[in-house]
Amino acid sequence: MEIKEVTNVLETILPGSDILESDIYFEPLSMSGLKEMHEYSIDERLYEFFEFKSFETINDTKNYINKLLNKRMSYEGDQKQGMYWFIRRINDKKLLGTACVVNIDYSRKSLEWGYAVDPELWGLGYILSIQESLKEYIFEVLKFNRIYGQTMITNKRTISSLLACGMIKEGILRDFYCKKGVFVDGWSYAMLKEDFDRSKDVQNQLKESVSIMELVTLVQSILEEENIEEGSNMENTPSWDSLSHMNIIVKIFKKYKYQLKPIEVSKARSIKHLYEILNASSKG
Repeated sequence: MEIKEVTNVLETILPGSDILESDIYFEPLSMSGLKEMHEYSIDERLYEFFEFKSFETINDTKNYINKLLNKRMSYEGDQKQGMYWFIRRINDKKLLGTACVVNIDYSRKSLEWGYAVDPELWGLGYILSIQESLKEYIFEVLKFNRIYGQTMITNKRTISSLLACGMIKEGILRDFYCKKGVFVDGWSYAMLKEDFDRSKDVQNQLKESVSIMELVTLVQSILEEENIEEGSNMENTPSWDSLSHMNIIVKIFKKYKYQLKPIEVSKARSIKHLYEILNASSKG
């Protein structure tokens, strides 16, 4: 696509519009979501891996939205520099967070992505839904070739979700971040269109069925607990938190070459549900 076509898509087509099974939807960023965004923007957990401090007043949030609308989404010549969206839950229209594409390189068909989710909703699978919507949008709608990003090397939860969605580590950026006077390495990652196409090929079906005991052993290896059994789930197993859940999804991908869809990740909260999801996709 030519530059004019890409900018027209960014202005008129929303991510996720063609994903039928999604539990989220995107809408244009605007001041209409100010109050809702501010409610989670004051949560300090959101800023653990950001280099700036949490917002304190609603005016802080308003100024930030204004910066996104008037600077980061502006044009340089005929090239739009970035695009931001609100993300809402389909069943009740609750604001979940924001997402963006920035540092758009039109000649190289490359861009950086980003997103932030209300900390109260972490661990419910929304991150993977957001990632899948953005991947489809960037590769299939915008027709770009590369998505990239960085995060602090200490951000284990996000790194696990990135590996679960098929991102590939490209390297370590030494002392890339500086938080409260302390330098922190960056974890650099990317996905190419060919990686995206390949991941779609491997996630359709398993070659053979998976036994319940195989899954018990797999989950046990991640949680490092001996008392994992068929009835284990995220509610009755304290060590099965949102981070270890993502590690389980990554382990399943590595072992079985099956990439769970976002809606499956959110449902796979027990050994039983993992068993049902994997065997429903088996050829055996």
